[in-house]
Parts: sequence; C-alpha cells; structure tokens
Amino acid sequence: MIGTILLVIAGIFAAIIVGGIFISSKYRFAKTALIRCDKKTVFNYIDDLAMWQKWSAWSKEKDHRINITFDQKQEGVGAKMFWKGGKMGKGEMEIKKSDPYKDILLAVVFNKGVFKMEFEFVFEEEKEQTKVSWFVSGRTRRGGFAKILGRLLPKWMGKDMETSLKILKHLCEGTLAT
Repeated sequence: MIGTILLVIAGIFAAIIVGGIFISSKYRFAKTALIRCDKKTVFNYIDDLAMWQKWSAWSKEKDHRINITFDQKQEGVGAKMFWKGGKMGKGEMEIKKSDPYKDILLAVVFNKGVFKMEFEFVFEEEKEQTKVSWFVSGRTRRGGFAKILGRLLPKWMGKDMETSLKILKHLCEGTLAT
C-alpha cells in the first residue's frame, strides 16, 4: 500500500519534470480596457508609480501587511517601486521606457529574481476613448515545475489585471464610488 502511494507520487514528479521539458519557458498574455478619457490622463495614472496604489488590485486591501516604498523618482524612466508583503512577497518594479501617451515598459522582479517579467502598457485612441492594453511577458528560469507555474500566470494574474483596469477605468472616467 505505502509502496504504491510512493510509486504514484514519484510518477507525478517524473511527469512534471519530463512534461516541463516540452513546455516553452516563454510566456505572454494581455488584458485590455476601453476608457472614456483622453490618453494623457490614463497614461499619467500608469507612468506615476505612486498612483498605482489608487488603481492596482495589488494593494493593502489584498495584502494588509504590504509596505510600498519608492526611489527618489516616482514617474517616468528610472522610477522604481519596491514592496514587501505577506501574500505578495517581495519585489520591485522599474519604468524602463516611457513614450508619452503611446506606451510604457516596466521591468518587474518578484521574490529576489525567482520571477522576472515585463509589463507593457500600450495606449491607442479609439472613438473618443482610450484603449489601454496591458501585456505581461517573461521567461521562467527553471524547468519542470516553474514552467508549469508560468502557464498558470494568465489565470492567476489575469483576474487582478482585469480588476486593476476596471478601477483605472472608473478613476479616469470619474465614476469611482468613494
């Protein structure tokens, strides 16, 4: 009985390791929102890292123990934000590219570099609205289990990204209930 259980457990681990060999280490996914507001307003909420606390789902409401700090610069290229929390772990984010009202590229590092990814925000005008697309891309460093976790990121992060974009939409449109 115990031998059978151990054999099944070993088989599961072997399947994860072997399966991970065939899974791509690269990932990319996106969420999009249409916001009835000019590109400048939407862009400024994202380009200023201090403003993220107003619209990001990754906040004190989700992790009461989170502590967020900033470098001297809080907006534009070179701006950095750091966090340490209970649920969200430790990480940092830096704006690498900021092309006003067109796009923003951020480098994001979670848990001492275990997960590194890029956030890219693209802004497009669409019939008196701003279409904001939030792309997440990266590459898992390890094989097997980490690659499988990489496949689950769209589901895990996707809901928070959708929530964040909804809050951003309400803020920009002036419809956020306080």
